[in-house]
Order: sequence, then structure tokens, then C-alpha cells
Amino acid sequence: MYLIISILFSIFTLNAESKEKIYFGRAHNYNAIYSYGVSEIYISSDSTMTRYDYRLPNKKEWKNYQNYEAKKEVQIISKKGKYYSLINPVNHLENEMHFVKITENRLIYYYRATDGSLIKGFIFKRKMN
Repeated sequence: MYLIISILFSIFTLNAESKEKIYFGRAHNYNAIYSYGVSEIYISSDSTMTRYDYRLPNKKEWKNYQNYEAKKEVQIISKKGKYYSLINPVNHLENEMHFVKITENRLIYYYRATDGSLIKGFIFKRKMN
């Protein structure tokens, strides 16, 4: 009986985890101390976006990025036309300067220009589990 319950629990757990989408990006950041950065973005089914930014001393370290400490940022995403707006989960204020566009294979950041138009920023690629 215990075996059946544990098998069912593991099946439901694996199903729940597969609904989370993971996007990945890496690039030079031209910082004085850390010259390379790796970012992972997790999109949950509850419209929560969790971003982990890893600062690395050089490009050679990118394969070992998980050995470094990450800066974690959690935001709520809300559909606004063909883009998603980013909302602070603490005070529920919308970030009016940044938007994201989410497709099956990419997550693209957009920044608002001074004239009100949107400028395409960094592109994250979908990481298949």
C-alpha cells in the first residue's frame, strides 16, 4: 500500500513540476568586478516570475554558474495586450518601464523609450527539462 501511494505521489509531483517554464540567458555585463552574467527565469502556472541572476568573474565560469550565489527577484506577470507587465508582489505596483513578451521558445524583455515606444532588450531562450 505504501508503495502505491509513493508512486502516485511521485507521478503527481512530476506532473506539477513540468508546468513550470524555464528561460535561460547569458552575456557579458561590463561590470567592473563581474564581467559575465547568467540568468534563469522561472514562469509558474500561478503567473509568478522568479528570476535568478548569477554574477561570474569571467565567461569561462558560465558552465559552473550554479556554484555562485544568485540574486533572486520575484514578480507577478499580467497580460497587457501582446505583452506582459511586471508587477511587484509586495505593493502590487506595475513596472511601467519594463515589459516581457513570452513565446513557447523565448522570453523577450522590452524597455520603454523616452518617446513611449518599446525597445527590444535581452532575449532568453527556453530551457527544455
